[in-house]
Amino acid sequence: MMTPSEVSTKLNIQPSTLRKYSALLEQEGIQFKRTHKNARLYTDSECIAIEGIIATVHSGKKSLEEAVIEASSGLKKSVSVAPRERDSDDIAAATLNEVKELKTQLQQQEERQKERDIMFVEVLEKMQQKIDRMEEQQKQLLTPVPEESELDAPESSSQEPESETQTVTHKKDTRSLWARIWNK
Repeated sequence: MMTPSEVSTKLNIQPSTLRKYSALLEQEGIQFKRTHKNARLYTDSECIAIEGIIATVHSGKKSLEEAVIEASSGLKKSVSVAPRERDSDDIAAATLNEVKELKTQLQQQEERQKERDIMFVEVLEKMQQKIDRMEEQQKQLLTPVPEESELDAPESSSQEPESETQTVTHKKDTRSLWARIWNK
């Protein structure tokens, strides 16, 4: 038999939490042995049942009330098999099975999270590629446009038709007015 302080230390919970769980189990019909000062004493199977309640509640799988009902029914079954001493092997086996199930669920969740992470990375890479393409298009749009003279300039003289007459441009006469009149 264990005292409340031993059980709370073993389960790493506050004594008030242990009292709360014990009171809930008593409401479900579980009778704890008591000291002459009316303090509860815990058997191994009762300690395992409380540990199972804590694990079930922390997993989020069931509510506190559901976990207490499940634990109390397990304790009641062990009482009916051995009225004087509760069979801790059955409860320990049930708790062990539940822990294994929780581990399996945790592994499945981790695998799903890895798959999501991979998908997220792929989407990010695709988005980066799109951004790179858009930046390249933007650079092409912002390149300077060639001036009109470059656009109108003939590419080569061999492409011009031969029948066209070429206009001759004269040089500007820079002589003074009297020099031009007297043609000197």
